[in-house]
Amino acid sequence: MNLRPILRATAAATLACAGLMLAATGFAQTVKIGMINSLTGPHSSFDLPASEGVQMAVDEINKKGGITVKGKKHMLGVVSEDAQSKPEFAVSGAQRLLRDDDIKVVFGILTSGPGMAAATALGKSDVLYIGGFTLLDTLLGKPGGEMMIRTLNNDATVAKSFVPASVKELGLKKVGIMLPNEDVSKSIVAVYKPLLEANGVQVPMVEYFQPDTQDFAPVLRKFQNQGLDGMLTGTNDALVEAILRQASELGGLPKKFMYRGGSGAPAIKYAKAVDGFTWQILSRDIDNTSDPKVKEWVERYKGFTKKDVSPNTYWALTFYDTVFMVAKAMEEVGSTSDVKAIAAKVKDMKYEGVRTMRFDKDGHAQSDIDIGMLKDGKVTSVRASAM
Repeated sequence: MNLRPILRATAAATLACAGLMLAATGFAQTVKIGMINSLTGPHSSFDLPASEGVQMAVDEINKKGGITVKGKKHMLGVVSEDAQSKPEFAVSGAQRLLRDDDIKVVFGILTSGPGMAAATALGKSDVLYIGGFTLLDTLLGKPGGEMMIRTLNNDATVAKSFVPASVKELGLKKVGIMLPNEDVSKSIVAVYKPLLEANGVQVPMVEYFQPDTQDFAPVLRKFQNQGLDGMLTGTNDALVEAILRQASELGGLPKKFMYRGGSGAPAIKYAKAVDGFTWQILSRDIDNTSDPKVKEWVERYKGFTKKDVSPNTYWALTFYDTVFMVAKAMEEVGSTSDVKAIAAKVKDMKYEGVRTMRFDKDGHAQSDIDIGMLKDGKVTSVRASAM
């Protein structure tokens, strides 16, 4: 099913609805929010929920009357582009958004390939770009990245809670690392290997595979019968699912896994083939929670999208609270277009939404996370503070 037309229709409906409300109440204009995400392609499992979160936040703000800037009411509307999980389409989508002079804030993209391409294009213009992909951290606060914010914690922050929790829960002593051969993987190894070792875990093997491969057996065989009791891998659900399947078929490989990224879906599908599996929930665990804020949000999400939650729905919280932060910043600085003032105000906030959100002066996120675990056939999670 091609969901790109659906998301485009939703974005158009958001603008149309805002326009009708403006006409009915005498509002002067709609404040356009740009959004670029991979609505199609292999990265859509991350970016489609993230897009829904932006649309949902805008809808809730508008239903409460929009925003008030210098005594004047404004509604919000979303203009959406599909990066199609490819850098070249991310660039062309970003360029189309930039051609609209009314768009001063752009949200989107959770994967580094198309994300870096879009950020490079957006960084050359006077817009506030709020993204989620890993390598965005390397741009923040640097020339061309002053007007950029990342809404997900960086690896160094996440790993400080994820590694010790995983080591404790899985009882790990000797771990191999297996990741795609790309720049972001090298940065992952640089963070996780020393942290694992600091937590008493040997890391004798680090191997890389080609990012576009579907056959992981040649690399997996290097890990066979090496006395490992665990593996650290990533970086998306489809890839990790294939690794779990092929590892179980080959045999002689560890059955405990640390998943940097994604969701618990691969482990749930192959629960009989693993003895333990942990993963990072970089927003909130929406499946196993006692938090009333999360429960209420889930019900609103179901009502807005007209569908049930899935293992990847938590990505819908990537930008959700930050949309409210941007709206509040516009009200407090008295402008919908002064991106420097809006960015500075967002970075100066601590926002208690569904997530607890803060950013440092360069735009790095400092938010709590949840850590998902599958052990003995039972799925649970723990809350980890990064504040």
